[in-house]
Amino acid sequence: MSENLKTIKELADELSVSKDKVKYQVRKLPSELTIKENGITYIKNAGIEIIKENILGKIPNAKTGELPNDYLVNQLEFFQKELGKKNTQIDHLQQLLENQQILTKQTLDEKKQLELEFSEIKKKEPKSWFRRIFGN
Repeated sequence: MSENLKTIKELADELSVSKDKVKYQVRKLPSELTIKENGITYIKNAGIEIIKENILGKIPNAKTGELPNDYLVNQLEFFQKELGKKNTQIDHLQQLLENQQILTKQTLDEKKQLELEFSEIKKKEPKSWFRRIFGN
């Protein structure tokens, strides 16, 4: 892990806020900005910056050297990639749904055909003299 990772407690101590306040902010982060190992949540630098922005009300850029515009561009690129992934997933699920609908239609058509064949066979089946007299 080449990035400087911080735990929720470390970040809370650094910002002089409660752990709960930091936990709340961590839940709002995309999952790519956190790592969970052995039950401990580590926050990546980009996540730390977002949390600091939310808690302190400004974008801290003294440590990262990023300008606010760079930060916004990076966020925009990240969300565009996420949107692309979601669109791909939606397309895949839509294709699966279409396939399922085709299979369901084929199954219903086969069932109707079998019922039709069965009814034709039943009609053609001659009744023996015993069945004609005593039924069934």
